[in-house]
Order: sequence, then structure tokens, then C-alpha cells
Amino acid sequence: MPRFVSRRLGVVFLVLLACAGCATQGGARDAAGANDLTATPGKTSATAADSRESDDDRAAVAPYPIDNPLLATVLGTPAKLKAPLPDDAPITLRTLDPLVQRDTPDTLRYARPLQYMFTPQDGPAPLAFVIAGTGASALSSKCVLLSRALYADGYSVACLPSPTSVTFMLGAAEYPVPGRMKTDVDDLYRMMGAVRDDLSDQIDITGYALTGWSLGATEAAFVAHKDASAGQFDFQHVLLLNPAVSVWDSVARMDALLDRTLPGGIDQVPSFLAKGLGGLKDVYAKNKALRFNEDFLYQAYQSGAADQNDIGALVGLAFRLSLANMAYAADVITRSDVIVPKNVTPGPYSDMRPYFRRAFDMSFNDYINELLVPYWNSDGRHVPKSTLIREADLHQIAGFLANSDNIAVFTNADDPILSDDEVAFLSRTFGARARIRPHGGHMGNLSYDKTIRALQDFFSP
Repeated sequence: MPRFVSRRLGVVFLVLLACAGCATQGGARDAAGANDLTATPGKTSATAADSRESDDDRAAVAPYPIDNPLLATVLGTPAKLKAPLPDDAPITLRTLDPLVQRDTPDTLRYARPLQYMFTPQDGPAPLAFVIAGTGASALSSKCVLLSRALYADGYSVACLPSPTSVTFMLGAAEYPVPGRMKTDVDDLYRMMGAVRDDLSDQIDITGYALTGWSLGATEAAFVAHKDASAGQFDFQHVLLLNPAVSVWDSVARMDALLDRTLPGGIDQVPSFLAKGLGGLKDVYAKNKALRFNEDFLYQAYQSGAADQNDIGALVGLAFRLSLANMAYAADVITRSDVIVPKNVTPGPYSDMRPYFRRAFDMSFNDYINELLVPYWNSDGRHVPKSTLIREADLHQIAGFLANSDNIAVFTNADDPILSDDEVAFLSRTFGARARIRPHGGHMGNLSYDKTIRALQDFFSP
């Protein structure tokens, strides 16, 4: 999306986040209440990774307090339960030469250049790659969190943008319409090689590890599968954080969530904002040293300031905004004539409202049928929709995952992107290498003390 539209959406999203943070549902547990290893009925409980925690460890950290999965997804982890991590990790950004050569449309120039986040150790150390989740660049807050956690564990860290980010589409994607797992993974693997070469005279690399979150976790599984035959990195540890099992099924759930909670689509956003903002006045009045962050949202949530249904609308909107950004970029890069007419070339001062509406109104199913499938069935290519769906499902590499002792998964039984059957698949496939918490939603407990300690324990030599 053009820079000024993206900034406007960022402001809207922050306000939406505040609205969602005020949802009133009986989800917060008292710290002295039930242990967070209690199984959710019908889903998988905590596994062997949790059993390694000592009784002292369990007593030292209160249970994760939010048992509503959508609330957990938005609110994250309260400050007092977050893992202590070093503030002095030497995080920097490094720029790569484009891995592909293409013209950059004027409205996408904000997404140049191709960058990755780099956190080096002073001496010889293994290098951990982190693959960002849907739509995220290397500047993501989760990139910072994971970089700090792995740096504290003795790793140098390189965090890569998601193939669904505009930066990656412009500078690293051979085929700039994200969604085909095979080619997205090939592009990621090529970028990893470029990062390794870029760092060859900067650090002494003693080995390689890999992780990713959400879509990035699913991609990490396929990258590890590719590397098993290509052999460039021989990853010592691979950790999948809240992966989608079937990418297509997971995003369909997010589409359905928006349809249920905000049936008026973009036309309903103004009234949604007005209602949510009205409930925040007391929280603002009481919080004189206001900082708009997860702790403020958690305070707002505890105050019971707004309607509980807002949370679903927020999660659906956040996903739809990421999809709109990706769809717009794919359309203008390939001149697909779906969002922007072929005979129109928007400039930095063009009225983008008609194109934004078209992009926002596009569901993921629309993206598949109108952009992805036509792209892979043009210019002599023929890739059926069924193949695209099948390629993006972890069932395709289940045997590899089951037999790879260096690969583990962390997820939550109430993750809204997963079905009960998919949670069971992860538990069955990974066995003792699956750490499945009953609560945390989608990435909500990533910064939770027990999650970070288990992550560092897994990556330790």
C-alpha cells in the first residue's frame, strides 16, 4: 500500500488495538488459580517439554493469565510475567543488494531496500535465522524479542522479512505473488544464503539454527525439509512457533472471523472505532503516565471498558489489512488488472481510496482465485489450485517432521488459527518435541517467561 495509506492504516490499527484491549470476557485468571498446564477439553495438554520444568520454576512464575484465545492474541503477556531479556543486545539493520531485478512502482518505493535484522555475538557462535510472520518485515517487534532471547542464549541472529511483506516481494521474490509455498521457500532459502555471504567477513559462524512464527514457522518447516537434501546449513535446531498446519485453512478461519464480527466490512469501521474509543475515557483518565503498549491494553481489559465482541473484529481486521497490503502490491507489481486497472499507474499523490477499498474487500479466497491461481496459470505455467493448497500443508512432510529429532514445535491448544484435529496432528507428529500450552491464543504467550526459557533450553547446545 502506498506510504501515506499505510501510515493511516497504522493509526487505525492502533486505535482498533485499544478497542480490542478493552474487551470484557471472563478470561483473566487469578495468579493463585489453576495451573496453566491444565488441558483444554478436547485438545492436547502440555507435553514433555513442560515436564522438564522444576517445581521451583513453576512456583516462581504465575500461570499465563488469559484463557480467552482472541484476547490472548491481542493482549500478549503482562509485563510482570515477561521473560527478563538483555537490553544491550547489539541489534542492527543490514541491507542486501536486491536478489531479483525489477522496477519498483512509485507507490511501493517506501518498501525499499531489502533489509534484515542482525544481532552479532562478539566471538565465534552459531547463527540463528528467524522467519517473520504474515506481512511482517525485519523491523517487527517479534523479531526484536526473538533476537534478544537467542542472543542471550549465545547465538548471533538474523531475522528475515516474511515473503508476504512488500519488502520481500520487491527485493527477494522471483515470483512476487506470495502464497505458493514451494517458491516462497526457495526465495527464503536463497536469501539465507545471501545473508550468510553478507556476514562472512563480519562474524565467525560455528553452526546454524532456524525458527519462525506463525506463517514463518510453517515456512521454517519447509525450509528445513529443503535443507535436508540441499545441505547448505545442516540446521542443528529448528523450532516452529505457532505454525499453521494448513495455511489455507488457517487464513480461511481469519476471513470467517471478520465476516462474523464486522459484517459491514470497511463501512462499519468508523462506528466500531467510535464505540471502542468511548469506553476508554476512564482508563486514560486514571493512567497519567500513559504509554500505549500491552500493559495499557491489559489494564483496559481488566477495567471492563468495552464490548467483548470487539476483540474478534480486531483480529479479523488486522489480518485483512495485512492481506490488503499484500494483494495491492502483488497486483501492481505484476499488473494483474485486479485492483488497479492495467492502464492506470498510480503515483505518490494519486487518490488511492478506490484501490484501498478493492484491496480491503478482497478475502483470502478472492486473493487465491483472482490473483494467485491466475498468476500460476499464465505465461505457460500450469499449477492447479489443488496443488497450491496441498503444497502449503504440513501433512505433506509429516514423516520428515516426525523423524527429525532436531525439530520441535511450540503452540497453544486454543490457537484460533488451528482446529482441534490440527493440534492433535502436531502432538502426534512431534511427540515429546511438541510443547502445547492450553492457553495463549496465537502468539499471545510468546514473551511469557516460561515460553522464553523453554525456547532457550531447546536451542542450548
